[in-house]
Amino acid sequence: MKVLFSAVAILLLSNLAFSQVQSKGTVTINVTGNRNKQIRVDNQTYTINNTSLNQKQQVVITTLENAQHPLEIVRLNNNNRTATTKTSFTLREGYDLTIAINQNGSVSSTENRIVKNGTATKKPVTTAVYNKVYAATKAKTTSASRTSYLETEFATNKMYTSSQASKLIQLVNTESLRLKLAKQVYTHITDKQNFSIVVSLLNSTSHRTELNNYTALLDDESEDGDDDEVVGIVPITNERFKTIYNEVGAENIINDRNYYLINFFGKDYNYYTSAQVSQLIQLTTLETERFNLAKSAYRGVIDRENYSQVYQLLRNSSNRADLLAYINSYNNTNVRTAMTAAEFNKIYQAASYQNSTNGRYNSINTALTTAGNYFTALQAKQLIQLVNSESYRLTLSKSAYKVLVDRANYTLLNDLLNSTASKNDFNNYVSTFDNIYDTGAGIVMSDVEYNKLLKSVSDSWSPTTRFRIVSEAFQSGTNFFTVYQVRQLLLLVNGENDKFNMAKSSYDNIVDRNNFSQLYDLFPTAANRDALAKFAAEMDNGGAVIVKTPMSDNDYNSLVRNLQFTFGIGAKMSALTKIFNEEANYFTVEQAKRLIEMVSAESNRLELAKLSYNNITDPLNFTQVYEVLDSQSSKDELADYISKNSYTTN
Repeated sequence: MKVLFSAVAILLLSNLAFSQVQSKGTVTINVTGNRNKQIRVDNQTYTINNTSLNQKQQVVITTLENAQHPLEIVRLNNNNRTATTKTSFTLREGYDLTIAINQNGSVSSTENRIVKNGTATKKPVTTAVYNKVYAATKAKTTSASRTSYLETEFATNKMYTSSQASKLIQLVNTESLRLKLAKQVYTHITDKQNFSIVVSLLNSTSHRTELNNYTALLDDESEDGDDDEVVGIVPITNERFKTIYNEVGAENIINDRNYYLINFFGKDYNYYTSAQVSQLIQLTTLETERFNLAKSAYRGVIDRENYSQVYQLLRNSSNRADLLAYINSYNNTNVRTAMTAAEFNKIYQAASYQNSTNGRYNSINTALTTAGNYFTALQAKQLIQLVNSESYRLTLSKSAYKVLVDRANYTLLNDLLNSTASKNDFNNYVSTFDNIYDTGAGIVMSDVEYNKLLKSVSDSWSPTTRFRIVSEAFQSGTNFFTVYQVRQLLLLVNGENDKFNMAKSSYDNIVDRNNFSQLYDLFPTAANRDALAKFAAEMDNGGAVIVKTPMSDNDYNSLVRNLQFTFGIGAKMSALTKIFNEEANYFTVEQAKRLIEMVSAESNRLELAKLSYNNITDPLNFTQVYEVLDSQSSKDELADYISKNSYTTN
C-alpha cells in the first residue's frame, strides 16, 4: 500500500512539475472602437461587437503555447469596406501578454511576469517609502550611524533600484563602509543590469574589483534566475529578419505596414542592427512615418554608432534635427549597461592569454568594437593596460570612449598615456567626439582609414583617377568626414569644376556642416563660391537658411585698416560694437580674434567676444577667442555665455 501511495505521489509530483515548466501565459486583447470587427489568432476568429468609438471589448485567451502567433485585424476603412491587417506577437514563457488594438487600428503590447508560488513580482519601493528612508538616513550625523541604519533597512524585504541604492549609499563617506553596504544591497536590487551606478561610488580600483567579483559570484550561484532574468541583447537572426521583411512587404496598404513596424519596434525584447532598421523603414514612403519609426526603432538598435543609415532616410532637415535631439535625449536618460563582471573576466582572460603585444591588441580591439559590448571606464582601463605600446593604448582608448557607460570617468584612460602629446591627442578626440561625432549623424572615418584614403589619392598621378577615388569615397553611404578632412581631399583634385562638384557630393557625408563655409575659399571664382553657398542653404531648408560666409580677405583687410586709423577715447570699441552688431558681417574665429585684440581693456574684450559669437562661421573653434582674455573669471563668464547662447546651423 505504501509502495502504491509513493508511486502515485511521485506521479502527481511529476505531473505538477511538468505543468509548472509548461505553464502557459494569458493573452488579453483589448479592442477599442467600432471599426474593428474581428480579430483572428492562430486562425481562431473572435467577433467584436463594439458600437461606439470609445467602447472596449476584451478577449482573453489562455490556450496559446509559448511561441510566436499570427494576429489578424479585420476592420472597416474610411469607405466602410473591410480591410485586414496582419501582424504577430510572441508569448514568452513566464509572462502574460496584454495587447491593445486602438480606434485607428494601431497595435501596442505590454508584458507582465507571471506570479509564481504565490510570491509577488519583485518591485522597488515606492518613491514615498524611498524618500522616508533617505530622510531618516540623512538625519544621522555620522557615517557609522548612517551605515548602521542602512544595514537594518537592507536586511528587510524591501527592494531598490540601482539609482535608489546609489543615492542612499552616497550618504556614507567612508569607502570601506560603502563597499560593505553595496555588497549587502545587491540581492535587493531590481535592475542589476544597472548596478554599475553603485560600483561607480567606489574610488578604489581594488574595491571596485572586489565588488564586481562578489556580484559575479552571486550571479553564478543564484537559483532565482527567473526573477532576475535579463533578455540578451542579441539582434534577430537573418532568417527572422527575412520573415519580418517579407511580411511587411506583403502588406499592400502603407498604413498597415506602418502599424506592423510600430508593433515590432515597440516590443522590448526585439533587438536589431541599424542596417535591418534601415531596410524595414524603407518599406514605408511617407516622411512622417519614417521619422516616427526611426525614433521608435532606436530603443532596440545594438549598433547605435551606425544609426546614420537610418538618419539618411529622412530628407527634411528639421526631421533630421528632431531625430538627433531625440537620440541625444534618449542616450542621456537611457544609460547603456556595462557588461557583467563574469562577461568582462572572460574577455580579460582571453586577452591576457595572448603571447604577443599584437595579439593582445587585436583581442582587446575586437572586444571594444563588437556591437552590443559596453564597458565602464575601469573595465576599459584594465583591458588597455594589458598592452605596453603607447600608440596601441592611444588607439584603444579612442575606441573604448565610444562604448563607455560612464564617460565622465574617461580620465582613467588618460592615466594610461605617458606622453603629453598622446594625452592631448586623446583629450582632443574626446572633445571632438562629444561635439560632433556622437550626434547620430555618423561616425567620422578613423585616422587610419582616412590616411589610407588620402594616400591613395595623392599617390595617383592621373587627375581622372584622383577624381574617381574621391568621388567614390563621397558617394559611399557609410563614409563620414569632417570639413577639414574633405578640404584636404579636395586640395588634391585638379580643376575648379571638378572640385566644385566634389564639394557638393561631400555634403551628405559631412558631420560638422556648420563649418561647410570653410570650403568656399577653395574656389577662386566668386560665382562658384556663391553657388556652393546657395546649394548648402537649399540642402538644409529650401534656401531659407542664412549661410554664414566669412568676410573676404580684401573686405576684411580694408576693415582692419579703417579701424587702425580710428582714434579717440572709446572710438575703436564703438566701431567694433557696430561691426559685430551688423547681422550681415560674418567672420572666422581667427578674424574675430584679431579684431577684438584691437582694444586693450579686459571688460571691452569680453563684451566684444560675446557680441562676435553669432557672427562666427566656425563656432567649433571659438575656444581660441578665450586667449584674448587674461583673467579666469572673464573666461568663465564667456564660457557661461556661450553655453546659454550656443547655436548650431543645419
